[in-house]
Amino acid sequence: QGCVQQWKINHDYITDFTSNHDGTALLATCADGKLSVFDMRYVKQKGGTKSIVLPDVDPNWDPTQNQPQQQQPQQQQKKKSTWDTHGYTQSENQEDELLSCTFIKKSSKLVCGTQEGILSLFSNDIWCDVSDRYPGHPQSIDAILKIDEDTVLTGSSDGLVRAVQLLPNSLLGVLGGHDGFPVEALGWSAGRKMVGSVSHDEYIRLWDASFLNDDDDDESEDDEGKNDAHECNTSNKTVVSAAVKGGGEDSEDDWEDMDEDEDMEDEDGSDDDDDSDSDDSDDGKKPKKRENIFKTSNEEFFSDL
Repeated sequence: QGCVQQWKINHDYITDFTSNHDGTALLATCADGKLSVFDMRYVKQKGGTKSIVLPDVDPNWDPTQNQPQQQQPQQQQKKKSTWDTHGYTQSENQEDELLSCTFIKKSSKLVCGTQEGILSLFSNDIWCDVSDRYPGHPQSIDAILKIDEDTVLTGSSDGLVRAVQLLPNSLLGVLGGHDGFPVEALGWSAGRKMVGSVSHDEYIRLWDASFLNDDDDDESEDDEGKNDAHECNTSNKTVVSAAVKGGGEDSEDDWEDMDEDEDMEDEDGSDDDDDSDSDDSDDGKKPKKRENIFKTSNEEFFSDL
């Protein structure tokens, strides 16, 4: 069938696009400073316009700057109605080029990289303006790759690939770099063991990213430990309740036997305290967190010298 739907509502080149978790909306960033949101359900509507093209002149541009104030509410109402009539809506002009985007926080937040090196965050279904901003990159953010619901990798024009935590905001460190050449794209390998980056230096570089999943593995192990502890407590309660139900002299003898066993275990445990402490000091080391593994910008700079 060829092209089944097209929109031309922006006034500069499209830089990136992504979809929400259920695929009902397509979101596109543009160099004109606007975020465009398209309704995928509109494509299947009968009688809908299959080609939506706006004039090349930006409707927000007013050469005379003498536009009557009473016409502004009508224009705002027209913008809101485009979602129902033509299957799209747009944000206000952010006065900065939007270059990359991805969803985080279980699709409740859309993070966009900008020309000024700011991470701009939009809240789901509130696309008119950003809800949060996180500056810090010295140059433009041309690529974004999601690690988990709180963390992303960014590729910047200064050639570095950084790990950034969002809400709360924190720069975790540098994964690698391309010797000052702009990073244009980032991507996962199969199994999420490596991250690939491409740059203007004509290199494709693969970075070891297995440690990026360490925190997720720790969380799953903690959950398994909690389940095992819960099962252990449940079994202990069952044994105690059975002993109580037995009643009489036999039950008292059982309790005395249990006390004697506990005393013997305490004596054995006191002898093994020193050994357990030494074992914990050697083998009980937890893996390093992401914050301690990443290089800082200064370390990355001097490592190339």
